[in-house]
Amino acid sequence: MAGNISVDSRAVESGIRCCKTSIQELENAVKKLVRNYQRAGANGWRDQKYVALGSMVQECGKAMMRPTGELQECLEKLEELLKAVRKYEEANL
Repeated sequence: MAGNISVDSRAVESGIRCCKTSIQELENAVKKLVRNYQRAGANGWRDQKYVALGSMVQECGKAMMRPTGELQECLEKLEELLKAVRKYEEANL
């Protein structure tokens, strides 16, 4: 069965790009959320509802960033795999 498995460096590189893009998109979304919240405060909205919204924005930001740890782990494993695949590809050329 193992003889039927095939992975090339391009496929692994694609996975690495997906992880990096996902991490960046999550980080950008959190930054945008916080920036928009702060903009509302700068425009004079500073009542209790603004404070309550701030707590929600903070919780949402934390929740949105949770997957980045797993994505970072995946990225590290994919980079290790890429090294191994490249070494294999170079040896079989």
